[in-house]
Amino acid sequence: MENETIKIGLIGVGRAGYGMHLPEVLATDGKFDFAAVCDIDPARRDVFEKRLGHPVKFYSDVSALLQDPDVEMVSVATPSNFHTPHAIAALNAGKYVFIEKPIATSYAEALNLAKVAGQYPGKLFLRHNRRFSVEISKFREIIDSGILGEIFEIRFRIMNYDRRADWQAITECGGGLLNNWGPHLIEHALYFLDAPVKRSFSRLCKVAAAGNAEDHFNIILEGTNSRLIDIEVSGGCALSEPMYSFYGSRGACSCNDRRTIHLKYLDPGQPLAPLTAVADTPPLDASFGQSEKLRWIEKEVIAERPAGNGCAIWQCLYDSIRFGKAYPITIEQGLEVVKIIDTAKRGTQFEQTFKR
Repeated sequence: MENETIKIGLIGVGRAGYGMHLPEVLATDGKFDFAAVCDIDPARRDVFEKRLGHPVKFYSDVSALLQDPDVEMVSVATPSNFHTPHAIAALNAGKYVFIEKPIATSYAEALNLAKVAGQYPGKLFLRHNRRFSVEISKFREIIDSGILGEIFEIRFRIMNYDRRADWQAITECGGGLLNNWGPHLIEHALYFLDAPVKRSFSRLCKVAAAGNAEDHFNIILEGTNSRLIDIEVSGGCALSEPMYSFYGSRGACSCNDRRTIHLKYLDPGQPLAPLTAVADTPPLDASFGQSEKLRWIEKEVIAERPAGNGCAIWQCLYDSIRFGKAYPITIEQGLEVVKIIDTAKRGTQFEQTFKR
């Protein structure tokens, strides 16, 4: 079985299942393939098969797909409020499970998922796919190099103006930007915080979208190491800011296209003389700043995307299923992400109610 193709049963032939899972699987060089798909719209079978290049079994009932012996792994790509129940059903059917984000729409639901997954060790995998993006690896490399000094603040921004009116704008369907973009950026925040969360702040509001779900949120996390991460995601901001910004005691970097990283940092070869602050009255011709001449290095580096980069998460998934290698995203990490989202929503008009 070591080199055998992993046969997938896909639940949900939509924007995630058809638009992301399918092209990514096609790029895995045969490590994965689809044996069956399940959707409420039978017309999507032909479209799916045409892009895939071969026939698949089609089910309109999830339980029927889960009974298919040809399905080794179930990929859950349904709307957000179905992720947990479909994943639990697949685990109970003895399948490997690849679950889309958010893994749950409440912390209580996430804990239940983790409890069930504990009965099937090594079977549940979280699709927090943006951890595998090349710019995230490059940021980690830059931070670990020390050229920016001690990182004290990080900012993540996803900002546009979008009068959204699909199910993602409806709270009862698991919609809202916090369930949509939140898992990606909160997962990034916990990864770069490098310490437990000491305290947090959140604000959710609705600006431009239809429906009743939030289309703007702010979450600020402070670690026990005093590092602060400021997340803002909005469908109501007509002007944007850099997608990623990292600020350190010796420099900073930012990126707005997930590829080109702008760096500015103090020349490591320049010794900095000790400074002592004085309370004396400055002379009349004194400047308001420090007259010290600092040597700055300013440059751009490219986070190169190798061919097939979108397969990185699938390669890790394959290596874990076939060879028992550790999968980089743990269930405990996923629980922490959902806990932060749940805390942010609790007591607000956007608190999750269910429609299944």
